[in-house]
Amino acid sequence: MGCRAVAALLGAAALAACAPDSWQRAPEFNDFLRRIAQECHPRSIGGMQISNLTSDAFFLNQTSRLFHQVIPPREYVATINAFYQGNNAAALDCILERVPQ
Repeated sequence: MGCRAVAALLGAAALAACAPDSWQRAPEFNDFLRRIAQECHPRSIGGMQISNLTSDAFFLNQTSRLFHQVIPPREYVATINAFYQGNNAAALDCILERVPQ
């Protein structure tokens, strides 16, 4: 397999792993991010305040998946806690309380 084929496969795999809204406008999700950045301040995940995480690719991907109901809250919490070590309970509770039903 040539280098271009490998690059194309890697590109396709990366796109498949993106958040469901990553290639389209998502004003509701953006509003949600602004809301949790303001209302959950100064809580932190992995030692970083939520407002700083709203530009972190992993956090955005997982939070988008939660917001769009691709993953349940329990899976979101487990994934976030596995990736960002620390006492994240207060911040995660704050986020989960604000997810639209």
